[in-house]
Amino acid sequence: MSEKARILCVEDEDMLLQDLKEELEDENYEVLTAKDGQAALAILKEEKPDLIISDMMMPKLDGPGLLTHLRQNRPSLNDVPFIFLTAKATRDDLVAGKRLGVDDYLTKPVDYDLLLATVEASLGQVTRVKKQNQMKFRRIYNAIQKQRATTEDLKVSFVAQNPASVQPILNALKDLGCAVSIITENQLVKKSFSVGESDILFIVYSKVVHYYLKYVTEDISKDWKGLSVLLAPPKLSQEQRESIRDAGISNMIEYPYPPIEVFKLLMRKMKA
Repeated sequence: MSEKARILCVEDEDMLLQDLKEELEDENYEVLTAKDGQAALAILKEEKPDLIISDMMMPKLDGPGLLTHLRQNRPSLNDVPFIFLTAKATRDDLVAGKRLGVDDYLTKPVDYDLLLATVEASLGQVTRVKKQNQMKFRRIYNAIQKQRATTEDLKVSFVAQNPASVQPILNALKDLGCAVSIITENQLVKKSFSVGESDILFIVYSKVVHYYLKYVTEDISKDWKGLSVLLAPPKLSQEQRESIRDAGISNMIEYPYPPIEVFKLLMRKMKA
């Protein structure tokens, strides 16, 4: 990889953790370390590594517990490969790990040549998938541009108090050259915003947004002809869905808001 990849190693044996760190750093990787799953979660609140290597058996929070938590609660890390490091690798353990969503296994004692080859292969796969997605985004974006009467870049606005919640979409749109702006919930409450120049408006659902949704759609309907899309949490109640429909927003994408689904929706609307 052209940029230095960042790897999180989670291991409760001090000597092995240090050996892992040194071997990976010798190959020009940046290495973060944690001595158990809880310490790893604290790091993951602030950092997003490119790959995670975790021991299976640890105090406080073990490897399977860490992986389960991430897969259930941190969808933003779903594209980060997760590798188990273990001395316990029975067939049942392998099957259970695969069902949890682990990407690969390494056994103890560690074969460092195999470790480095596995890391390189996992990171290479992520790079290939990202490039494929970028090509898909570019094709869809070009198709959208052909449907428009102007050659100017798409202007996209987000109503979002926390832009990090939609970072993958923001990154994808910015990479394509879209002009992206953020409208905070404070601006929404104070009615100190305008979408007049925007082609597309994404609204990240929240209690504040739910309360002011009627105001937003009324303001839009006066003189704005763009496309509005609600980015909704999973498992919205029927009452919430009806409230959204009553507000006039029929386009909705559920968390974790896959960028490819965003572009597919835009393409369908442009064709229509």
